[in-house]
Amino acid sequence: MSEIITKIQNTVDKYDMLTYGDTVAVGVSGGADSMLLLNYLLSVRDKYKLKLIVCNVEHGIRGEESLRDSEFVKAFCKDNDLDFRFLEINAPKEAQEQKMGVEEYSREKRYEFFSSVGADKIAVAHSLSDSVETMLFRVARGTSIKGLGGIPAVRDKIIRPLIELNKDEIRAYCDTNGIKYVTDSTNADNAYSRNRLRNVVIPELQKLNPSFEKAALRLMQSSAEDELFIQSYAKKLYNSASSDKGVSISDLKSCDTAVLKRIVLLILEPYGVTIDELHLSEAVNLFNNSGRLQIKGDLFLISGGGYLRAARLDGGTSAHTLSTRIIDIKDFKSLTFDYDAFCDCDKLCGAAYIRYRQEGDTVSPIGRNCTKTLKKLFNELKIPSETRDNIPLICDDKGIIAIPDITVDERVKLTDNTKSVILFRINTED
Repeated sequence: MSEIITKIQNTVDKYDMLTYGDTVAVGVSGGADSMLLLNYLLSVRDKYKLKLIVCNVEHGIRGEESLRDSEFVKAFCKDNDLDFRFLEINAPKEAQEQKMGVEEYSREKRYEFFSSVGADKIAVAHSLSDSVETMLFRVARGTSIKGLGGIPAVRDKIIRPLIELNKDEIRAYCDTNGIKYVTDSTNADNAYSRNRLRNVVIPELQKLNPSFEKAALRLMQSSAEDELFIQSYAKKLYNSASSDKGVSISDLKSCDTAVLKRIVLLILEPYGVTIDELHLSEAVNLFNNSGRLQIKGDLFLISGGGYLRAARLDGGTSAHTLSTRIIDIKDFKSLTFDYDAFCDCDKLCGAAYIRYRQEGDTVSPIGRNCTKTLKKLFNELKIPSETRDNIPLICDDKGIIAIPDITVDERVKLTDNTKSVILFRINTED
């Protein structure tokens, strides 16, 4: 067995990438990396009793050259009696329609396609060079220790057997052993950020250290190990501090910032979103200050009542926004401003916002000396059940402030000691 194949096998063994009897979807573009991957899998097909499905995507970016590459892969599969699956997309046009970047859209469609064939594993041909480029790209844009880990060798069903080989090793092995491949002419175009890293930045770093990629591999592996330890520790704390109210701030606020950041990410994990370092730092401040932070669209992190939680704050089918205006109490009686509700500004807890009813909501209607569930109040007012989910509620971190045209909560009412009044206006978006 050659040194290169031994290195690939060592990577496969180290990360337990293949299991006896696996069906493997192999992403093959026709380039040197993917053709070496496919040839390796063919060489161990009998050993592992693998079923191979070759998946090729034509992205509609490089015209005839791209079509040529797909035909090359198709012909190889025919010659080797391999199951060939093909997807053709127009990535530039479709990405624009979806308001996404072409690279992001292409990646999403590729993995959707790979996942659709029903394989146990998805093998892709990312190399050490690709991982180094990814790490440097993240460094240039700003990243965390997790970002320094580069491209993981294994993620869910995705395996990367070539992740510890660099591109020079891959091409040299293909050339020496007669493995045919095609070349993407756009790889020489330094207008693309990744090509600029590959063709300009990394060669300069290799002048400082000819073994730069191997040194970068050590950094990425060390960073990944550290991240795994911190993540595991944060997960234990998160589990112990969690309840149906959120995570207990008192149990966690003394933790190191590195741990708190990961706990925030765990809170957001069920919603399928992540946030960048800047917003992550803002989120950590919620362990020390009541308030809320918009994450994406209607998803917010909310700190109040001793707990930090994530919630969607516009649960109805109508969309409303909130306008506010603060005035002195002496000007309140002579208002010409049109408003939907008002309260004592100094009694607010955190920022006011709009949401819709949730299970267990209560309110203390002004002047009635009692607390009622929203359900009971709406029943008393004979509000039709089909409209209740669309009634906007003005809230702060302690709960409901006001229900426009219905009531204001007792805790925020105006008194003789009121100095300033906050006026609320509900705006409906079509």
